[in-house]
Amino acid sequence: MAQSNLTDFNTNTNSIVYLRILTSLTFLIMLCCLILFLARLGTWFAYAQPESISQSSDLWRALWTGFRFDLAILIRLAILGILVSIVCIPLPFPLAKIIWVLNYLLGGLIITLVIWLAMANFSYIGFFNRPIDSFAFSGMNYGAETIWPTVTSIEAFELRVALCIVVTWVSFWLCLRVTKRVTSLIKTIKMGKLSFITFAIFIPLMIMSILGRGTVSTFPLSYRHLVVSSEAAINNLVPNGIVALYYGYKEFKESKRIEPATESEGRKLFQAFYGYPATDDELFPQFFTHTKQSKFLEDNPPHVVLNLVESMANTLLTTDFSGDVNLAGELQKHLKDDYYFKRFLPAHDDTQKSLVSLLVNTEYSAISHSRHQTVPLKTSAARIFKNAGYRTVFVYAGFEGLSNRSNYFKTQGFDVFIGAHQLTDLYPAMQPSVWGGEDQFVFDEVYKHLTNSVEGNQPLFIVTLTVTNHPPYTLPLQETLTLPKKPQQLLARLQDLPEESLDTYLYTNDQLGQFISRIKDSSLKQKTIIAVTGDHAIRGMRFNDEERLHEISVPFYLYIPQNYKSSFIPDTHQIASHKDIMPTLYNTALSQVAYPNLGRNLLDPTTKDSVHNFASHADYLVYNDKAYRKNNEVLLAGKIVKPNFMLTKDQSTEPKELDHARFYSPVLQWLTRFQLLEPSS
Repeated sequence: MAQSNLTDFNTNTNSIVYLRILTSLTFLIMLCCLILFLARLGTWFAYAQPESISQSSDLWRALWTGFRFDLAILIRLAILGILVSIVCIPLPFPLAKIIWVLNYLLGGLIITLVIWLAMANFSYIGFFNRPIDSFAFSGMNYGAETIWPTVTSIEAFELRVALCIVVTWVSFWLCLRVTKRVTSLIKTIKMGKLSFITFAIFIPLMIMSILGRGTVSTFPLSYRHLVVSSEAAINNLVPNGIVALYYGYKEFKESKRIEPATESEGRKLFQAFYGYPATDDELFPQFFTHTKQSKFLEDNPPHVVLNLVESMANTLLTTDFSGDVNLAGELQKHLKDDYYFKRFLPAHDDTQKSLVSLLVNTEYSAISHSRHQTVPLKTSAARIFKNAGYRTVFVYAGFEGLSNRSNYFKTQGFDVFIGAHQLTDLYPAMQPSVWGGEDQFVFDEVYKHLTNSVEGNQPLFIVTLTVTNHPPYTLPLQETLTLPKKPQQLLARLQDLPEESLDTYLYTNDQLGQFISRIKDSSLKQKTIIAVTGDHAIRGMRFNDEERLHEISVPFYLYIPQNYKSSFIPDTHQIASHKDIMPTLYNTALSQVAYPNLGRNLLDPTTKDSVHNFASHADYLVYNDKAYRKNNEVLLAGKIVKPNFMLTKDQSTEPKELDHARFYSPVLQWLTRFQLLEPSS
């Protein structure tokens, strides 16, 4: 009886065809992976490689990551045919021919896509020095009559087409040969029903589900994994043609539709925001102002280090919320000794949005991975420092590919971008995490850059962005700093946050504090300006309506060497926001330099008639101790802000003086549109 069941099962036509499909597609995937590997090697040897990294581990990382992408995308393309054949196995009537034809066509499509898109990607890199991206889709607007002559003008175009034809023919021939061999072998296999389900269906599906994700970690392969180095030549090797085309199309779809910035619109916004009309001269430069001329700054330009700290909520630095526990670590003493603005708001509640708002003066958060990602902006903070003679450096604890930050910020004026992959090579002791590396090594790298900058060399403008204080809140393994017993009043606020979030918050603050101490204990103390703020506040804590500004607030800390301080004592109790950070740094460090007139110098006396006397957050405008909630572009009735930054329940009507502040966001948008697109009259 058992033998009869075994025989009946093995003679089931649908099950035999399934095995043929499984083995044939497995061979096809292996063949395509080989083709894509050869395409990467061809790209590496065909185009210029930086000599300094030709032997770098970045190259091997790119090849390995690319192989993972290859496996993942090929399995995702092939899985449909396998699943259809599995569904057909128990059916009482034979569907062998139909199943086989469908999978035969699917396999042919996969081979064709792999080969021809590999060549397209190879050619695209050679022309644009980057893989296929959103521009390939936006360029379609030029029409076939323009695109086709451009494509055919590529060097050795006919040879490339011929090579694709030959490789495609050889691949089909190999697949047919293997299929015939597989068919003859399968007929000899004897397998019981349980063994068939286990070894032919369950285990292969499990393997494919893992390989199809590209990783066994928390997050599957995604856009952020495409960048493994600060060198474009290395990163160009990672995506195959299919992956590059997919993300290029995704970028194209995600890019906001940006209309050209008209002259008339710009002039209306200028007058509405600044309160006086623009002159008849060119409009764009009139949105800029200048720092004062200073012979001292010209002769003694200071280093400037801006630290953007992940989820650095100001509430956790105050005893009203955290109790007596010290969550600042070594940073606490510096908060007491230097300028510390406690009533301070970030631009947004999102890292990417705050980052581009602060460093580029734009509200288009997708700009770094949109079709406009290669357009340099004059409103970029790094470019302003670079034009003033500074060497610009970005040190990021996260992965370079996230939101295409490495490539984008280098386009915006940063000479060097160092991310988690480079930090791992520089500091082998650093333990990688889901989001990148350990914050400690960010500050170690910054200190190294500062100490290596000898007298007379270029001054440095350095920006850092940390990641340790980010979900899943994992402390470095070697970290020994622990919190004492956490106050109950603080634990009661941890609505969606694990207690570990307090440990990582303390860790980053303590590492930052140690870095500042190292600066102050060295000769760098007299020539280094240090600024610290949060990208956004911590999320997931419990706040009531009166505490809404505390819920979104971040600190702004500023250390200025004695020689660079003015005699004026600034009001650190004033309400300000991210838009005021760069103007403060420009005016403290640079002499007679043009910068976007979009914020105020917090170290100057505050005058009531200043156009910048408001704080801006994505959800709030705060003016004259009144907070107005935003509802898209509409301001709701304001609430009075008490000295402790709490909101009263009393509502306040919108003052006429706030009219200009509502135009802050439209001005930012106009400036971005003006720079990204050809302006129209």
